[in-house]
Amino acid sequence: MERVIGSFDSGDRNVLMVVVGAIHGNELAGVKAINNVFREIEQSQLKVKGKILGIAGNLSAIEEKKRYLDYDLNRCWTFDKINAVRSTPKADLNNEDLELIELLGILDEFSEGEYEQKVLVDLHTTSAENGNFIVIPGNPSEQSIVRSLKLPMIIDLDRYVHGTLLQHMHQRGFLSFAFEGGQIGSEKAIDLHTHGIWELLYQAGAIEPKNDFKKLLHYEELVGSLHAHLPTTVKVLHRHKIERQDYFRMKPGYQNFQRINKGEILAEDKKGIITSLFDGMIFMPLYQNIGNDGFFIVEEL
Repeated sequence: MERVIGSFDSGDRNVLMVVVGAIHGNELAGVKAINNVFREIEQSQLKVKGKILGIAGNLSAIEEKKRYLDYDLNRCWTFDKINAVRSTPKADLNNEDLELIELLGILDEFSEGEYEQKVLVDLHTTSAENGNFIVIPGNPSEQSIVRSLKLPMIIDLDRYVHGTLLQHMHQRGFLSFAFEGGQIGSEKAIDLHTHGIWELLYQAGAIEPKNDFKKLLHYEELVGSLHAHLPTTVKVLHRHKIERQDYFRMKPGYQNFQRINKGEILAEDKKGIITSLFDGMIFMPLYQNIGNDGFFIVEEL
């Protein structure tokens, strides 16, 4: 698989949009969605206004169909880590070190110059159902193009999860956010990501719709088919951090944004049962055997 899925540049400086798929190698919906969109732009000769770039994240993990090989590529985007990797001889770098170096090179190259707006969209899927939401560092503006996706927005996850690509690009002046399209391996996640990318391109002014609004209408239908009880904006109350040696096991059947009560049994590990510390909603319960976030508890604002 090539790192750069596609790129278009009209020379206009109104918008730079970067779309990233599979920074976790087992989450392929984003890469497939980027391919869908960029293929149609090329085949239909749609007029691009600005610069758009689609890239694949962790190529070595994609090949192995794993979240990551040596460490999580979405937890290493700190300036200390980047400087350490850049100062290490190439022969001493591991898989994710090499991925980080190559991604930084591409982002640096394509981000050169001034734009009216710079946007980075990081496409993800989750191991639990109802994984349709937006994660954004900082407080998003009500006028942000992110609102056009009409999905629940998590506004303060960066207080609990550090070293993400989103945080790094936010510090570089991008409007950066994660677009979670649904459950890992589902066709609906590919569909939601595909039509969500069209929505974002139109809202940012990077593509002219040519009076054809079918893609936008289909996105509205997809979002409308999701559960009506999904919240609009939530904040994080608690993160249950885990390590591999904890032998963490989430109680089966939990879905994102499912209501839970204080004292409810949520999981167990080698120390025993794990109960909820709050009334609220479960968020990103872990149903895969890799990762350091067992679950989060959130509340609606």
